[in-house]
Amino acid sequence: MASGLQIGKAARATGLTVDTIRFYQRIGLFKVPARTSGGYRVFTENEIEDLQFIGKAQELGFSLSEIRELTLLRQNAAHACPEVRALIRRKLATIEEKIAALQHVHAELTRSLRMCNRALKSHTADDRCPILTESKGENRKVLLDEN
Repeated sequence: MASGLQIGKAARATGLTVDTIRFYQRIGLFKVPARTSGGYRVFTENEIEDLQFIGKAQELGFSLSEIRELTLLRQNAAHACPEVRALIRRKLATIEEKIAALQHVHAELTRSLRMCNRALKSHTADDRCPILTESKGENRKVLLDEN
């Protein structure tokens, strides 16, 4: 890869799209690659590695500002470990909060599905959906029975 790769081949090598690479370049997430005399971007091996790092960080859920911070730390990797660890700890805490929120949503949806199943088993033409009437207080007993 001594001569470098043009953007299409760089995209294939990194698993990113050409538009994504251009976007990352436009927002300054990585340095602008050299261009040929014809104006084509030429990505070196180091730039490909940078793009792969950015792609992996994004897969792990890091925001673009967090990725920017990581790429800056990566340039001075010798003393960056404590800061990277702190960033990872913050990201893990955020993910744990999201997991807890999703578990709450899961429990609520499971409860709602049970209510629907029960209502459908005993459904008559005059019955209203318990989920749609729940907020009116008409199902308080059902809600208490569920918990």
